[in-house]
Amino acid sequence: MRNIRQQSGFSLVELMIAVTIGLLLLAGLVSLFVSSSDAEREARRASQQIENGRFAIDIISQDVRLAGFLGSYRKYTSPTTAPDSCAVTVATLLTAIGLPVQGYQASTLAATPAPPASCSTWLPTANLAPGSDILVVRRADTVAIVPGAATTAGEVYLQANPATAAVQAGGGTTSCTSDAAGGTATILRRCVLPTTADACPTECGAGTSPAGEIRKLHVHIYFVAPCSLPSDGTDICTGSTDDSGKPIPTLKRLEITAVGGAVSFKIFPIAEGVQYMKVEYGIDDTPTTVNSDTGLVGDGSPDRYTVTPSLSDFTNAVTVRVDLLMRNPQSSQGYVDSKTYNLGVDTVTPANPLMTIGPFSDGYRRHVYASEIRLVNLSSRKENP
Repeated sequence: MRNIRQQSGFSLVELMIAVTIGLLLLAGLVSLFVSSSDAEREARRASQQIENGRFAIDIISQDVRLAGFLGSYRKYTSPTTAPDSCAVTVATLLTAIGLPVQGYQASTLAATPAPPASCSTWLPTANLAPGSDILVVRRADTVAIVPGAATTAGEVYLQANPATAAVQAGGGTTSCTSDAAGGTATILRRCVLPTTADACPTECGAGTSPAGEIRKLHVHIYFVAPCSLPSDGTDICTGSTDDSGKPIPTLKRLEITAVGGAVSFKIFPIAEGVQYMKVEYGIDDTPTTVNSDTGLVGDGSPDRYTVTPSLSDFTNAVTVRVDLLMRNPQSSQGYVDSKTYNLGVDTVTPANPLMTIGPFSDGYRRHVYASEIRLVNLSSRKENP
């Protein structure tokens, strides 16, 4: 006879209880995973906003500090009329270097700034976010072209000595006796002593003066665009279809550069999420008597601030304050931005903000980044030797 073993297992009730407990544990794990994913996503968005804000402020600050750097050239004079920021002729560019910082202001949050008509190709109203200002910076490159190196056709260069300067088109091979285009230089410089340490030892050893240093000329125009990537593939924002249907306001920079071998401008994105940019200028015009040592008024320190500078204010600007209102590129689910944000300082009552924005009552998190930047090359000219 075979031994019959009795088998036992879970009853139906026990099985249902086990399944229920398992589902509860699974629901808890899913909830924890979703909560953790949301927190990680929010942290990533916040990190991106902080990174973009700091990067945008750093880029502007570094550029503004170098405004007015023209190599050894120090005899430039302020223009009598506001230069055309988007002009590309060498004559206009040479005059414009006398105004290293320039700007165009938005009068209200609903208004756009009004740059010259020559900028309309790159800065039409559709490409300018309402309420944000435009900042123009002019300077030379901090590194001179090494004699023997070729310059780029369509780029513009500054050749200078302390008393004379010329804006020149590139497209030639430089030498110790040439200009930026490769022709014979008319602007010469002194040799470095000892002459063997000079970049042009042959000319210096023969007792002749080498060509003046050649540096690339920069014209940078900062503005806030309503989008990052226009839907039609151009550089001009088109509307609600940009950025895959969710336009991201973006800080961009219009730069003078070579386009197809000709001098033109081109737009380069700087940082996404910049919703507003407001610019104030620290003006040094006291004392008003011209200093016999510097030939200028003032003493190198700002006496007042203005958001609507005149041409004479631009010539006496010694600091620039930039305020950026940053927002996350994506909205946060369940978040409503009920805050107000203060940008700038009231020029009449410094304890008050210049502009209060918000509440936006949407799902985007925001933060204000601000920096006051000294115009080193401009303010230093006013200081007593």
